[in-house]
Amino acid sequence: MSSELSVAIQELAPDGLSPRPDSQQEQKSSKTRETILEAALDCLAEHGYANTTHSLICQQAKISRGALLHHYPTSQDLMVAVIDYAFYKHMAAFSQMVGTLTEENRQNRNTAIAIDWQLCQSREMQVYLEMRVAARTNSELRAMFLPRARHHDLVWKEELLKVFPEWRDNMRKLDLTRRLTRAIIEGLTMSRELWRDSDAEWALIAFTADMALKIRLGDLDFPSAEQIEAFKQSASANVKMPRGSGSKTVRPSRKKVSG
Repeated sequence: MSSELSVAIQELAPDGLSPRPDSQQEQKSSKTRETILEAALDCLAEHGYANTTHSLICQQAKISRGALLHHYPTSQDLMVAVIDYAFYKHMAAFSQMVGTLTEENRQNRNTAIAIDWQLCQSREMQVYLEMRVAARTNSELRAMFLPRARHHDLVWKEELLKVFPEWRDNMRKLDLTRRLTRAIIEGLTMSRELWRDSDAEWALIAFTADMALKIRLGDLDFPSAEQIEAFKQSASANVKMPRGSGSKTVRPSRKKVSG
C-alpha cells in the first residue's frame, strides 16, 4: 500500500503550514505558526484547556505575545488551528504507518486497530480528547470543536475506505464497526489512569480487532432493526430514568484559553 497522504488529510493542516518553496517569507511564517501550535499542544497536554493561557504558550514557544497575535489574532483562531493540527498529526501518522503494513497484517490481523490504539496515547490525541471533554461544559469551545470534529469524522471514514476497500460493499457495517472501534479505543484511553492494566488493554484491543474482522467476513453481524426495537422496548419497560437525566443545558465555563 502507498503511504502517501490523501488529499483529505493534507487539507486538515491549518492555514499557513504549506508555504511555497520559493517564498522565504511564507517559509518563515509557516515555521513560526508550527512553533506556536507545537507549544500550544505542549501546554494543553500538561496544564489542560482551562489552565492554558496565551502567556503560557508564548513562554513555551519562546515568542512575544505580539508574534502570537500576528498569526492568531483571537483565542478562537488559535484553538481552531490547534484542533485541526492535533487531528492532522494523528491522521498523518496513522496513514503513513498503515501504509507500510503487509497484506497479512492489514487484512487478516487488523493491525491498523493496534496502530490506532498506540497513536491514541500520543500527545496530539490526548489534547484532542481533553478538548472534547472540555467542550461539553464550555459553550464557546463546543461551538468551535464540534463542527471540526464532525468534519474529522468524515475524513476518518474516507481514510478507512482507502485502507480497507473491502468494506465498500457494506457501508452500514463500516459505519457501525468504526464507531464501535473508536468508542472502545477512546474509552480505554480515557480510562488508563483508572485501571492501569496494560495486559487487559491489549486483550481488549486484540478482541476488538478480531471482532471487526469477523464482522467484515460476515461471521458476526449487528442486530436487525426489529431486534434493536425489541431490545429498546425491553429496557424502556424496566428502567425509570432519574430526575434531571437526559439533555443538559451547556453553560459557558469560567475559564478558557486567554491572556
